[in-house]
Amino acid sequence: MLRRNVLILHTGALGDFILSWPLILALGRIHPQSRIIVVTHASKGALAEAALHVESADIEQGWHALFAPGPDVAFGERPAKLVEGAHAIYTFVSGGDVLAKLAPAAQVAALQPTPPNDYAKHASQHLLDQLAKTPPVKSAVEQMLKSINLRGISTGRSHDGDVVVHPGSGSRDKCWPVERFLKVIERLRRNRKEVRVLLGEVELERFADADVKSLESAASVRRPPTYLELFNELRTASLFIGNDSGPSHLAGVMGLPTIALFGPTDPAVWRPMGPRVRALRHEPIDKVAVNDVLAAGKELGAG
Repeated sequence: MLRRNVLILHTGALGDFILSWPLILALGRIHPQSRIIVVTHASKGALAEAALHVESADIEQGWHALFAPGPDVAFGERPAKLVEGAHAIYTFVSGGDVLAKLAPAAQVAALQPTPPNDYAKHASQHLLDQLAKTPPVKSAVEQMLKSINLRGISTGRSHDGDVVVHPGSGSRDKCWPVERFLKVIERLRRNRKEVRVLLGEVELERFADADVKSLESAASVRRPPTYLELFNELRTASLFIGNDSGPSHLAGVMGLPTIALFGPTDPAVWRPMGPRVRALRHEPIDKVAVNDVLAAGKELGAG
């Protein structure tokens, strides 16, 4: 049987998923004649197709045997064919043993999507550490990391659009106060900058109605329902300002001038990858000053 598939399985949050992108891109370079297939949730799969030019498969369609292995749980027909046709599988989810049994001829690498709590290096180094047993792959990922941090990924984006602000994050403690974002927006608009605010489901559920209305009064508010639409919003931005969040990681890796605000998390570990990223940290996060954010924008040539 001809095995042409390279599978990368990932079910983590957007920021964690983006940390796997150097591996995905490196595998495409190492295996130019193979199908590079990202198995993840549909929204992240569509993003990977657009940003990385790979294939994707929805992990919610027939992959249940990974999470509840047993005699009565089987792979769907398409997932089984993808696995059986794989010569290499990199999984950031449980079920490595199941995959190895289904594809005994494939190289199967089980990887942890995030470093341990006491890890002091950047999260991308944690990925490299785990690839030590496969030096050619590790070397290719190292080269891809250098490329991403030098120039970002190729997205065909413009550089002359609005300033994009994303005031949310997965954790309240990681969020700079909305009123500070409003002050930044006011100052930017006073300097004749057009500003767009992006709000996702988390922000719309968590933010007070008054905060949402204030943001709507201060700037154009967009609500991208998918990661692909988030990607397209960022492709036309000139500067991104956000917390330690998935959108910040996406903006950074795209090469967009990015200001990432940190509080309880350490930018030494979680700073977005990319060539034009400024990480500002105070703990608690509300001690980050508005003037420091605006100064960082000017340093990036986009404020």
